[in-house]
Amino acid sequence: MKSSLIQCDWILPVVGAPIADAVVVVQGKRIAWLGERVALPDRYAAQPLRKINGVMLPGLVNAHTHLQYSGFHELGATQYQNFEHWCEDFEARYDAVSDPEYWAESSAAGAWQALRSGTTVFSDIITHDEARGAFARHGCAGIEFLEVIAALSQAWVDSERAAFLDRLSQQSTTVTGISPHAPYSVDPDVISDLVRIADEQGLRLHSHLAESSEEEAFYQRGAKAVLEIYGSLRDQFALVRSGGVSKNAAQFADSVGLLNKSTHVAHGIYLDKAQRDLLKDAGTRVALCPRSNATIGLAQAPVAAYLNEGHDISVGTDSLASAASLDLMEDVALLYSIAREQGYAGTDLAKRLLEAATAGGARALGLFEQGYGAIAEGGPADVAVFDLAATEETLESTIVEKAAGRCVLTMVAGEVVHDGAA
Repeated sequence: MKSSLIQCDWILPVVGAPIADAVVVVQGKRIAWLGERVALPDRYAAQPLRKINGVMLPGLVNAHTHLQYSGFHELGATQYQNFEHWCEDFEARYDAVSDPEYWAESSAAGAWQALRSGTTVFSDIITHDEARGAFARHGCAGIEFLEVIAALSQAWVDSERAAFLDRLSQQSTTVTGISPHAPYSVDPDVISDLVRIADEQGLRLHSHLAESSEEEAFYQRGAKAVLEIYGSLRDQFALVRSGGVSKNAAQFADSVGLLNKSTHVAHGIYLDKAQRDLLKDAGTRVALCPRSNATIGLAQAPVAAYLNEGHDISVGTDSLASAASLDLMEDVALLYSIAREQGYAGTDLAKRLLEAATAGGARALGLFEQGYGAIAEGGPADVAVFDLAATEETLESTIVEKAAGRCVLTMVAGEVVHDGAA
C-alpha cells in the first residue's frame, strides 16, 4: 500500500505531547506512524515527503451545527437583541424557502466551508431530509441528528410517530441520531418516547438546552414567551395547558429522560451550578457555541465554571444563521477570551479548549473510541494543518488565539479534500 508522508513544524496529537519537526505517515484511511523526522522508520525513507510549514492538529469536531441553514448567512451577520428577536427573523427567512432542494444546496455549501477551516467530524441537526449526506459526500464522519420539533402528544400518537420511525428506517450514508429540538418545543411524553426509541435502536441524542433566558419560565409555570414563533399553536403545548411543572431547565430535561450518557446538549447558558452538576452526574456533555450566543444577544455561557467543575466540554459553531462562519477555531478563540474574563486562572486553558474542539467533541458524539479527535497510530487519517509559527512554550496558546482562518490543508480518511498550502 502506498504511503503518504507529511512533515510539519509541529504535530499536536491531543492524546499525547506535541512533537516538533514531526512526520505523519498515512496508509489508506489510517495513520500508520507519527513521530520526529529523525526517527522516521527506514521502510518509509524512500517515500516522497511533503513539508508543510505550520501545525498539524486532529481534524476538528463541530459538536453542534445546522448545515442546512448555511444559506441564511445574512442573519449570522446581524446583531440581535435577544433570542425571541432572532427567532422572528429566522422564521421569516425559513418560511421564504419554497424549493426543498434548497436545503441540500445550502448544506453542501456549509460542509465545504467547514472542511476548508479544518473540521472533519460533524454533529449536524437535520430538519429537512433533503439536507442529508452533505458531509458524508466528503468521506467525513459524524452523526446526522434527525430533528423533531413542535411535536404535540396527540399528533405524535396519531401520525407523526409513524412518520418519524419511517425517517429513521431510511438508508443513510452516515450514522443517524435523534434530536428532540428542545425540551420546550416538544411535549414531554414525546421526548420520553424519543429517548426510548433511541435506547432501543442504540442511537445518540442531541438537543438544545438553556439557550433562551425565557426557557425556564416555561418549565416552571408554562409561560409562553419562548414559544412566540409558534403562534396559536403555543397554547396547545402540554406545559402551557398545565401551567408548568415547577422545575428548572435541567430538572425538566432529566424528568423526561433526556439527560444520560448518550445525550449531548447545545448552549447550556442559563444553568446554575446545581443544574450543571445534574448534567455532569448524568454524563451529559455540553457543546458551547459562543459566537452564536453573542449574535443572538444571549448571555455568555459559564465557560470558566464548566472548566473549573470538570465538565468534558465540546465546541460548536451553530449555523450560519447565527454565526459569521463555520470556522470552529473562531469559537475556540472566543471561549478562550470569555474564560479569562470569567476568572479562569489555570495554565491549562488553551490545552483544554483544543481538546474540547477535538477529542471532547468526539466523546460527545461517541466517536472517540473509534479514534476521532486525535492523531494516533492506527487511528483515522483525519488531520488539519494551520499556517502558524510557534515555540514549544507558546504552541497551544498560539493555536487557540490565531488558528482561525489559517487552515491550509484538510485531510479526511487519508484523502486531501482542501489544499491551500504553498
